[in-house]
Amino acid sequence: MSIKVLIVDDEPIICQGLRQTIPWDTIGVEVVGEAYDGAEALQFVTRQHVDLVLTDIHMDGMDGLALAKGLKELLPQIRVIILSGYDDFEYARRALRLGIEDYLLKPVNIEELMAMVQSIGKELTHDAELEKKFEREQWSNWLVQLVQGSGVVQKDADIPPPFIIDGIHSFRFIASQLEDYYALVESSTDEKRQSIRKMWEMTVNTALKADHEEVISFFYHPNLLISLCMGSDPLSQSDLTAALLKAQSMISSAPRLIFGVSQPFSEIAEIYPRSMEAVSVLQLGAIPDSSSILFHHEELTSRRSHLQIAPIEQEKQLIHILFDGSYDDLEEMIGKIMQEFRERGYLLKGILQAFKELSIVLLRKLHMNGIDLSEHIDLFNTKEIDLFVHNSYRAMESLLRLELRSLYSITNSSLAGKNHWITERVKKFIDTHYHTDLKASEIAAWLKITPNYFSFVFKQNFGKGFAEYLNELRIERAKASLAGTDERVFEIAEKVGYKEYKYFCSIFKSFTGITPTQYRNLAKTNVTI
Repeated sequence: MSIKVLIVDDEPIICQGLRQTIPWDTIGVEVVGEAYDGAEALQFVTRQHVDLVLTDIHMDGMDGLALAKGLKELLPQIRVIILSGYDDFEYARRALRLGIEDYLLKPVNIEELMAMVQSIGKELTHDAELEKKFEREQWSNWLVQLVQGSGVVQKDADIPPPFIIDGIHSFRFIASQLEDYYALVESSTDEKRQSIRKMWEMTVNTALKADHEEVISFFYHPNLLISLCMGSDPLSQSDLTAALLKAQSMISSAPRLIFGVSQPFSEIAEIYPRSMEAVSVLQLGAIPDSSSILFHHEELTSRRSHLQIAPIEQEKQLIHILFDGSYDDLEEMIGKIMQEFRERGYLLKGILQAFKELSIVLLRKLHMNGIDLSEHIDLFNTKEIDLFVHNSYRAMESLLRLELRSLYSITNSSLAGKNHWITERVKKFIDTHYHTDLKASEIAAWLKITPNYFSFVFKQNFGKGFAEYLNELRIERAKASLAGTDERVFEIAEKVGYKEYKYFCSIFKSFTGITPTQYRNLAKTNVTI
């Protein structure tokens, strides 16, 4: 930061001497002018920016003390150094009363003056940095509130609109996200993703600040960074592309960054719609073979956004596969569906809408054919799919596969026929009698089937043997009692079906890795077990 100094003395030769004999540039100082009395100096500072006034105290007309007083009233941020040829304590005391701490006697010691100016320069630089930080925080807080409030800052937020920084005439939003974010979520920890976000924000800000006076960024979503670029003039598309390509190259250790760029604008009232413009154009980044830097093009964005969702022609084939096909058939059909979307260039929100419609059709037809869907959770119509996370065709394909595999499994389980009713009856019977001395042979007799057949059916439908299932159920009930009651351990053991205390402890430890008493103690300290 260059410190701008005004020299004031009623003797021009002294002004020239101070200006020319001191190596101001070596300490980052620019002498912006000279004045020959206090009144002239006051007029000067109203026309041109000045950080520091170096003034003689005795001058014809308005003297240095009167000038200092006028500056304190008019522009209190300007610092003042008083020079005086009189070693008079009264002058020093009057200067101190005006808040002037910098007071030098003539003849001026050059090194002392330079050290004093340099010290003031550091203070001014520090103050400017604090002011700039405050301005950035104002802008950032206001932007976050504006975007989260869909263009409205709540009155109770107590966040005034920020003022326009001097020299800023052009604004532009850059929205960025990591490609195929769902894959990163699946393969990394929260700490790793937080580290990537810090690097991501720093990299984008560094690249953009090379061409803009100011850049303010904030995360609207873990996979959406919104950056407001401010400058004196709009940056050309080629220069901005070069800056964003540089940001991409600097974050090569993470998934590729995709950028959406709004049109340049100059009015504060346009901030919210332009921010959404940058976010919306990001959707084009998921289309195969699309560019990673997407400038807003109104015609293209509009055309992509209003593609009609045609009925899926393969619905009948899917129903046939669910009832009488294989997993390989299902995988092949999923591939055909996604290929259709790729060829037609669907946006992700269009694909999601198509999935919702397909799910409704399939569930209705399955229900009409007697399939019990009570345990099924409709992934696309009962859950909110986050398109900033599932922001790729691959992620959307994974969701479709998850939904269709679930329906395939439910359909095949329902069609298992005669064994299905056995499973439901057995589960209810065990839930009712688990605390008794229950044996597999007794359940088999109750069902009027052989013990061997019972074991086969049980393993096929529950995925584990009868003894393992029963012990698992009993231990879960015991854990609940240990955590939620003050009953003694041996009483809990008997309550869940174990007559021998030692055997209960042995089984409990084999399932949990700790004794019942240790489990209770951990539960009391709210430790997740």
